[in-house]
Amino acid sequence: MTDTEYIDYLESVATPPEHLVCSECAQLLTRTNTILERLEAELTRPRADARPTPPPRPDHEVALDWLAALCGGHEATATLSVAPLDGAGLDLPPVADEAGRTQLAAVAALLHEVAADFPVAEVGFALRRALLRLWEIDPLLVDRPARPTQVAAGIVWTVLGANGLAGPGGLVTATELKERLGVTKMPSAYGKQLAAAIRGFWPWQTQRPWALRDLPDLEPLGYPDLLVSSVRKRLVRLRDQACLSRDQDGGSPR
Repeated sequence: MTDTEYIDYLESVATPPEHLVCSECAQLLTRTNTILERLEAELTRPRADARPTPPPRPDHEVALDWLAALCGGHEATATLSVAPLDGAGLDLPPVADEAGRTQLAAVAALLHEVAADFPVAEVGFALRRALLRLWEIDPLLVDRPARPTQVAAGIVWTVLGANGLAGPGGLVTATELKERLGVTKMPSAYGKQLAAAIRGFWPWQTQRPWALRDLPDLEPLGYPDLLVSSVRKRLVRLRDQACLSRDQDGGSPR
């Protein structure tokens, strides 16, 4: 016949009967049960500061924010052009310092040589424009003591990353570019500081809309004139789809 005291203990309606466990064990079990009861009460107690989990952002909103990071704002996204890049306005600026002038010309020559290996002609224009933009932002990023090959490696890797053309499946891998320019480090090591300078303080760290298909893996820099036309065409298509979805949901332009 089953001991009723034992049943009560199993159902947590009584403390352990002394004839079933030693006094030390009984005290330990009682304390453990008390702690568990307090923990359960704390976990189930309604919190005054509890806030509901916000719903997931609509895909069109995520996409438009991502496009804004790529293009430098929502207004730039709305006016994004698909015209091919050209060489207009890409002459080297006058530089009074002879050493700086020599360095700038050397980097430009290297970029021209590397771009000649790529089948996409617009890449050369994007590389040169990135060089001029860096020189305008901070000439020290281009000038010595950095070697021309190091600056060129950083610019090429940054611009190709912005166009989804770097790495396996792109125009060149990091190892190939490293060997091509004869630098000692991987191109990404040189490009990190240059990309940050081009990007500036634009809040580019946005969620990428991976839920949407047919999107290139692009590094946001905030300048559409560093993107080749084939990339911008895909971005325009995404923009139009996102705007249509937003309008159907009753959203407002950003």
